[in-house]
Amino acid sequence: MDHRDGLELAERVAGTDLATVDASTLIGMVDSAPRKQLEAAFADETLRRRLLDEIFRRMTTHVRTEKVRDMHAVVRWRLTGGSGEGGYDRYECTLADGACTVSRERSPQPRVTITVSPVDFVRLICRQTTPAELYVTGKIQVKGDLGFAAGLIGYFDLPR
Repeated sequence: MDHRDGLELAERVAGTDLATVDASTLIGMVDSAPRKQLEAAFADETLRRRLLDEIFRRMTTHVRTEKVRDMHAVVRWRLTGGSGEGGYDRYECTLADGACTVSRERSPQPRVTITVSPVDFVRLICRQTTPAELYVTGKIQVKGDLGFAAGLIGYFDLPR
């Protein structure tokens, strides 16, 4: 693999207004990228922020409202290799009253805190891996309600 192969995804993301790309196209962009391309994209701080912000923004529109109608739960995401405190990029999803809201602010008591690399996070939402596989291989750490975390992906309608 030459140097340009590893940057192909990064170059595509850099030249694209992600907010205008439909969900299945965005998933296809990252789903088809080899791990090295994902790592290259997430190594660039600007691209990393753009990708993560867009993915989390879309969680608000892909939540299964009927599944979270009577719920109130905060999920804290800590994505490794970030520029934030402790080397993490942090996002919080609040699932409540049939909606998902996303914030970068920390709430006092999340139901679960999930720590994962951005590459494995993307692999998870693209269905290239499962939460169980990441957990048993030590690629994801969960603090809090493990049962809730295991079923978290079911609260979202992930594009294919």
